[in-house]
Amino acid sequence: MAVKFTQEVIDRLSSEKHGWLTTVAKSGQPVPKLVWFYFDGTDMIVYTEPSAAKVRHIRAHPRVSLNLDSDGNGSGIIVVGGPATVDAEGANPLHDERYRAKYAELAASLGFSDEFLAAYDTRLRISVDKVWTTPTEG
Repeated sequence: MAVKFTQEVIDRLSSEKHGWLTTVAKSGQPVPKLVWFYFDGTDMIVYTEPSAAKVRHIRAHPRVSLNLDSDGNGSGIIVVGGPATVDAEGANPLHDERYRAKYAELAASLGFSDEFLAAYDTRLRISVDKVWTTPTEG
């Protein structure tokens, strides 16, 4: 069954620069990590280093969640969940136009070189099958 995304969820998934990807360690402990991501209209795409623990976690326990922060008052939280896969290895994120468009300016402002970014060459894909939200203050 396909997930129905509200316009608010689409807008936030498209515009937010940071999310908390939670994977599950071998011990069963949930492990949240701050990540850069983009939403392709259906799935969430994350690039990471091939040796990152999140890669091992996903291979062993593919169900993950990705949380967006609240508005500071406990409202506006968005969480998406679903199975994650290692979609590609050796996939330079600088060759991904959507990723580059979203993060080039931020990466430059942080002093990240192309070589640094290219090391994040393992692409993860989260196939969203759940969406949770808290009401936004209106």
